[in-house]
Amino acid sequence: MKVTIPKRIPEMEDIGDGVFKIILPQPFYAPNNIYLYQGDDGLTLIDSGYIESIPMLQASLKTKGFSFKDIRHIIYTHNHLDHISSSLVLKSYAKNVTYYGYRAMADGVGNYLESMVLFEEATEDLFHKAFGDKEELDRILEESRQGWRQFYSKFSETKKGDPVLRIDVKIDHNDSLEFGGRLLRFLHTPGHNLYHITPVDPSTGIYFSGDLIIANLTAIYSEMDGNLGDYYFTLSKLLEEPIKRMLPAHGSEIEDPKKTITLVKKTLSILEKGVLRRLREGESDLKVLMEAAIGKKVHNGGHLPTALGLVYSIIQKLVLEGQIRIEKRENGYEIFHIIG
Repeated sequence: MKVTIPKRIPEMEDIGDGVFKIILPQPFYAPNNIYLYQGDDGLTLIDSGYIESIPMLQASLKTKGFSFKDIRHIIYTHNHLDHISSSLVLKSYAKNVTYYGYRAMADGVGNYLESMVLFEEATEDLFHKAFGDKEELDRILEESRQGWRQFYSKFSETKKGDPVLRIDVKIDHNDSLEFGGRLLRFLHTPGHNLYHITPVDPSTGIYFSGDLIIANLTAIYSEMDGNLGDYYFTLSKLLEEPIKRMLPAHGSEIEDPKKTITLVKKTLSILEKGVLRRLREGESDLKVLMEAAIGKKVHNGGHLPTALGLVYSIIQKLVLEGQIRIEKRENGYEIFHIIG
């Protein structure tokens, strides 16, 4: 993959408190917000985007007179491909960068491409659970596989890529590190992802919240590395934090962080009650429950696995609580029943 100037150059926007934001489009989900600031020794980035977004990142930096050579630190909130896959190639261009990530992520991922195969398999398992109609299932599986083939092909196009995830500094919960004269504190914030961390700037009250909250809701990949119980715990702990600004990895800045966190917890409770109410009317499957909770429009674009994963995480919670049971049918398809 050749790093070239794209036709459309994303803006490197000054959002205050010495922080800049670059919005990088990517093919699977909503565009990624890359946050960065200039320190005493160069640039510090929070995430770096999808592998295909490298030319756009390079072009955006150039609008302010920067290049990859100016990057000194890249902090990864978690290991999902829209946040971190660019590093597989970027490390060949940005030679003086130190990479930071949660300790368990550094120890657990290894070959990134192999770890993504597990994500692909988990996504397909979720589709098998949700879709009982073979024709519909086959269509959705092919669309998903096409997207994964696109990702793998982008890596294979370059001779400079290295599939092993590089993490130079392993971060633990509540660690504090200095980046170019700015001190950042780190919180382990699982739920969306096992390895998710939230960098915090105590001097400004900024919380770089990654994928914890997206448009007043969350994405929980229940089949692979998300957990609803962890997510509730993370939200409760965040409510105890002195948050002044919350900068998410997708979408606009969260205007009222504490109010939004409370609203997300309430929304999840409403979704849970909705699932139970629907099952009291009769047996149902994951597709129907997802459409009832979130809407049929979610079938369009890359949001379907996220929506299914969120609802299935609620299903798993209710199963553990003994409120519903799962009837497993042929080819992995599942039907849910209320108990009592």
